[in-house]
Amino acid sequence: MIKFFRKIRQRLLSENKFSKYLIYAIGEIFLVVIGILIALEINIKNQESINREYELTMLNEIREGLIRDLDGLKGGLESIDKTRIAVMKLTQAKYEDSFPQDSLEFYFTEVRRSGIGLSLNYSAYESIKSTGLDKISNDALRSSITNLYEVKLKAVDFWINDFIRTRLDLRSELVRQTMDKIIKPDSVNGIAIEYVINHKLIKKNKEFDEILVTAGGYIPIAKRYVDFATREIIAQIKEIDAELNKK
Repeated sequence: MIKFFRKIRQRLLSENKFSKYLIYAIGEIFLVVIGILIALEINIKNQESINREYELTMLNEIREGLIRDLDGLKGGLESIDKTRIAVMKLTQAKYEDSFPQDSLEFYFTEVRRSGIGLSLNYSAYESIKSTGLDKISNDALRSSITNLYEVKLKAVDFWINDFIRTRLDLRSELVRQTMDKIIKPDSVNGIAIEYVINHKLIKKNKEFDEILVTAGGYIPIAKRYVDFATREIIAQIKEIDAELNKK
């Protein structure tokens, strides 16, 4: 093609047809410019395709992380409900003349060991954040994802992992101060610790009341924040699905 244009230029020059040569040269420049613009457009389209593919990949990863978080929150709710039942049973036992010893031990162990921790998956969000949140082309979706991770989930994380767990550490200290314990040999762990729990302790010991208050006091707070996080995550997944399903 280049040789073809060169021959035309040489022929026009040799025939002293300068005006035609000038018109031809302008036309050739015009064709080159058009070719460059077409190439740029192709490159832009290719880059947009690459950006969109990366965006969809990261949105899928965020979505998968949120689904895993939902499973974790579900487990947290189940743990909260077990604690609620155990605290209720031990509180009921205070007003009964007798209560099965094995039930006392079972529910006390549930209260003593119960807790909740929140471990959210921030990796996909942090990854797209490090490369630029503008990779999410949908402004509304970008705003909602940022608000979820930077505001809503961080608030939930604070209340559960900082405030509530601090309260539960206080409960553990009350158990150590209040309860007698028996240490027995254990073939697997070396020792096993059993706390002495009886109906008399349930009815008379005010420190044991504090254990129940401390253990049960976090339940409504934790449930409220876990429910909130669950609703927000489900709503976010629906927004991401709408973007992923765009044609």
